[in-house]
Amino acid sequence: AAQGIASGNYDQTLSLSGPAEVQTVAGAFNDMAKQVKTSQQAQRDFVANVSHELKTPLTSIQGFAQAILDGAAESPDALRRSATIIFDEADRMRRLVEGLLDLARLDVGQSALVRGPVDLAALLRSVAEKLSLRAGEKDVTLRQEVPPLPWIVGDADRLAQVFTNLIDNALKHTPAGGTVTLAANRVASGVEITVTDTGPGIPGEDLSRIFERFYQVDKSRKAATGRGAGLGLAITREIIGAHGGKIRAESVVGLGTKFVVSLPAAQPDDSTVARKR
Repeated sequence: AAQGIASGNYDQTLSLSGPAEVQTVAGAFNDMAKQVKTSQQAQRDFVANVSHELKTPLTSIQGFAQAILDGAAESPDALRRSATIIFDEADRMRRLVEGLLDLARLDVGQSALVRGPVDLAALLRSVAEKLSLRAGEKDVTLRQEVPPLPWIVGDADRLAQVFTNLIDNALKHTPAGGTVTLAANRVASGVEITVTDTGPGIPGEDLSRIFERFYQVDKSRKAATGRGAGLGLAITREIIGAHGGKIRAESVVGLGTKFVVSLPAAQPDDSTVARKR
């Protein structure tokens, strides 16, 4: 069985029979083989997903560049349209690569948080204010329910990235006339922040997978709203985890989706935060 594992056959298992010590070793071996198989499959899926996500914009870039070279796009409008598509697809590739690098750094701990005292209430209001124009363009009401909150210790830029991503996603999937609500409250463990939308909701079979890398709930819906690479929520979860927090999603199809972020408050003995207050 060990030779089979070494040669890449991860379906090898040992019989759980014999003395207790042998059963313990066999069980540990089987668990190891299962974990290695899962890891290898994840790597294969990752490579396949990256290849697909890069191939799609490259195909568009090549096609419209060829149209320009062949003279098929001669008029100013046609040239402008081709150039715009090439630019947009190149920008999409840039965001994908940046997202992959971000995740890689977070995975290996190289993207160290620049920790300091954070006025979370002010940060949340600032993020919402910056996205208010986008909300207005979509005819979506962006509501804030952010009372005074305890300060926390964290990376302000990374936390702004998290809540910008969550609110931006909510705006993308909320139809005109809908509402996105950013709310926050003190809880026993610290602070709980919610981003709630009145969009189409997420089916139950997808809800447990939305934080997976490259996972997209509805590819046709993504295409209609400006398709991303499916990395934003994975990055968000990593950043929240690095802050000692948690994130979960709740959703009802036809009613909307709520993302709940829990962050620990600053410890009482943190003199830096105490002085900032």
